[in-house]
Amino acid sequence: MDIETIERFQNDLDDLNAFQTFLNMDQIIRRIHCNKQLARFCAPLRTKPKRRRRRFNPLIDLRENEFQYSYRFSKDSMKRIIEMIKDDLEIEQQQHNSTNDEGHMKMQKSQVPVEKQIMAAVRYWGRTEHPEVTAQIHGVTLKTLMKISKRVAEALSYNASRYIRMPCLLAEKEKVAKGFYDLAHMPQVIGAVNHTQMKCKRNKIATTTEQPEPNIAEHMLHIQIVTDASLKIRDLDCHLAKAAERKTPADIFAQSRIKERFEQNEFRGRLLLGDSVLKCSSYLYTPVLYAVTLSEQAYNSSLRLTHEPARKCLKLLEKRFGILNDEFHGSHTTARHIVVALVLLHNMALEWKDVAIDITSLKDAETQYYETPINTEERSRAEFIKNHFSNFKN
Repeated sequence: MDIETIERFQNDLDDLNAFQTFLNMDQIIRRIHCNKQLARFCAPLRTKPKRRRRRFNPLIDLRENEFQYSYRFSKDSMKRIIEMIKDDLEIEQQQHNSTNDEGHMKMQKSQVPVEKQIMAAVRYWGRTEHPEVTAQIHGVTLKTLMKISKRVAEALSYNASRYIRMPCLLAEKEKVAKGFYDLAHMPQVIGAVNHTQMKCKRNKIATTTEQPEPNIAEHMLHIQIVTDASLKIRDLDCHLAKAAERKTPADIFAQSRIKERFEQNEFRGRLLLGDSVLKCSSYLYTPVLYAVTLSEQAYNSSLRLTHEPARKCLKLLEKRFGILNDEFHGSHTTARHIVVALVLLHNMALEWKDVAIDITSLKDAETQYYETPINTEERSRAEFIKNHFSNFKN
């Protein structure tokens, strides 16, 4: 009887211990988890370094047609652009790093290679996708992409005088004039003028404490180009004005440097062609608004065909670089640098005969050529019509 009592007591004690263990299960689980973490911490370090993922390289990872669509240039032309401004960007980058001693090594490790910066900026200007997508593809943030765009645009602007210039030598002037003459027998023409606009916005913090919210200032960047018969841009003028200020192309031309150069007889005996929104002068010819005689009609037809490269050039520029058709958020100086960079890239592509340029897709003007009536009729234009189009008689 005593042995049975002892066994029963032993069984009850085992049941009690099992129930106590069940109640303390949470503590046991935490203890096991801590032991695992400790074992992981005390494990020997890996001797083999972790393999880093290779950066995306468009020149290697994309096919030629994909590259041309995204970056607006062929791979060969992009390599030439990189070689042209690579040194300037590297010098600027070293100067920037030298002024920031704190975290210098960290910046060098995370620095985007110069080649990738150039390609990222050109792709951002092309606007083939949303800017955030462009930034993610190149492994940077959108804010970093804006800084890259600014630096690349400045580096390209330093080379503007090599590729954006009016013909100076007599042989160059004759070559440009012949290019225009071959279009519709319009003599003495050395350039065709056209205009466009680019909307710019910049956030400005109010100086007063009563209005701490940011104020968005909206401006219009008026762009004037002078092109030759081969769609190459020979002169560029950018003027900034508030969106509320209505400036006509005639006002922009009156403030341009090319007007001063013609008034100083730098291009003596040469002519510019413009559409009917500009004012006719002794060196800038526009269409005759009410062409009555056959001579005036022949002049208007010849002027329309001769001025057509300016329209095609601007359309091609806006088609290749969609940033011109979008709102630009940033400083006005950066906007000017980007416009200069785009014109420079356009001229280089034409000079290098880049295969990514498709001029055949540009259609001729379908709208009426005359837009705004101007009552200015110059004697020089009438004499010009008489001398060169008098064989067309009523």
